[in-house]
Amino acid sequence: SVNNDDDLFHKKDLLEGQLTLEVVLDVLRPLFQDSSILKVGQNIKYDIKVLSKYKVHFNSIDDTMLISYCINGGKHRHGMNLLSNIYLDHEATPISALIGNGKSAITFDLVPIDVATKYAAEDADITLRLWKILKPKLSSNSVCTIYETMERKLIPILAEIELSGVLINNQHLTQISNSLSAKMLVLEKKIYQISGYEFNVGSPKQLGEILFEKIGLPGGKKNKTGAYSTGAEVLEKLTYSGNELAEQVLEWRQLSKLKSTYADALREHINRKTGRVHTSYIMSGTTTGRLASAEPNLQNIPIRSDEGKKIREAFIAKPKHKIVSFDYSQIELRVLAQIADIQNLKKAFLNSVDIHTMTACEMFNLTVDDMTPEIRRRAKAINFGVIYGISAFGLANNLRIPREEAAKFIKTYFERFPGIKSYMDKTIKIARADNYVETLFGRRIHIPNINSKGNLASFAQRAAINAPIQGTAADIIKRAMIKIPAALAQNNLSAVMILQVHDELLFEVPISEIKTTIEKIRFVMETACDPIIRMDIPLIVDSGIGNNWSEAH
Repeated sequence: SVNNDDDLFHKKDLLEGQLTLEVVLDVLRPLFQDSSILKVGQNIKYDIKVLSKYKVHFNSIDDTMLISYCINGGKHRHGMNLLSNIYLDHEATPISALIGNGKSAITFDLVPIDVATKYAAEDADITLRLWKILKPKLSSNSVCTIYETMERKLIPILAEIELSGVLINNQHLTQISNSLSAKMLVLEKKIYQISGYEFNVGSPKQLGEILFEKIGLPGGKKNKTGAYSTGAEVLEKLTYSGNELAEQVLEWRQLSKLKSTYADALREHINRKTGRVHTSYIMSGTTTGRLASAEPNLQNIPIRSDEGKKIREAFIAKPKHKIVSFDYSQIELRVLAQIADIQNLKKAFLNSVDIHTMTACEMFNLTVDDMTPEIRRRAKAINFGVIYGISAFGLANNLRIPREEAAKFIKTYFERFPGIKSYMDKTIKIARADNYVETLFGRRIHIPNINSKGNLASFAQRAAINAPIQGTAADIIKRAMIKIPAALAQNNLSAVMILQVHDELLFEVPISEIKTTIEKIRFVMETACDPIIRMDIPLIVDSGIGNNWSEAH
């Protein structure tokens, strides 16, 4: 870890025998930039970011974390310590042994140089030894292709996004935080009035006692600590049965999470020098190939709620620029139609028919003229629920309908779209035989519990059904991200990619270049499958322009 204060490296701070920063960089810079010399790292994106501060640029890289991820995605995590245990039977020294834990932890620059040297040397040695074992395992053509043409090429792209960051309106976040606090106070008073008691709404223990002891609601179950379970599933079940108190608590929790996770936490992550938030993308954090983000996590800001939209308003463009959003339209349903070869879905996409309206018409024997927003919403919930292997219980909760009615919906859905049920059965059969499934591009996703029994098996089956769909969608946007920088450079465009959130890419674009930029980026995204996969239906990308993320989205 490199401290922001370069004075740490001045000669007056050096111990006898240490080298100055300038001497070290003069030696390292040509080595890192020499494309004939392979640089092997474990999560090398981090090293690229740190050394970019000193104008050290990388050429020719390999990453043991990502090689493991491509070979064993879904089997286990891919951190160095775990890989060291698995492949080298060696217990690596944890960083906590050097810097401590929690509030008493020190920064790495305060670790004695001889201790830090030994720790760093062990890291380097383990990484090289892992590379010698893992690299030859890239024997499968599909797995090797995923690593070489996708994951490895994405490393510098993501490093640039993280270094660029996204500009944040701090004052706007403060206003949102204050507004959320006020709404939470109003809800608390309402909760006290409904329950007849004043208590800490944020305390699951106190809430459980109120619900299941003092009020005496049925269905209370205690966990290992002896407190009543009051998780979202419990409260949603109570809400579905008409309990207003549970409904208000759920709303309070949503506001509380928005305040703590985004309105307050985002302000803490604003870099004082840049005024921007610089998230870190986790390349090996999901089983399907989707990117995750951390410090802060920007992937789960609610889209539909008014509060979520207000949070997005804080993500702004710098002067003379706009935020431009590019979003794949219903990409997972398009991928499902392709993978499962569902002709009526393909026909609908080719004819630009609204897929949820079409599903509603098929499901409920209606015409387009009979459509209402509520019926379309139900069809949408079924469309997306089924591709995630949703159960009748899950769909009943989502739509707040009896389980029997939800089961009937799912049965009718499979009758109207028999190709989907065939795809599910076939995919589960493949997963049971091979212990993995694959995306259209050949990404391998292992399903460890597919041959288990009970709940583990049910969860594994749902994962197996969804993995090729979500994984293919993730592969498509990754391919687009890799191609976009070259397309921008070839057209002398200076747009900067600043965020990736699931099926959406966000750019900061000079106002004078917006039209051309939209044209070029949309083309790259809509042809991202070429020439590997020939899609029977087009990929469609929606774009939006605004002064902030909310306006653009």
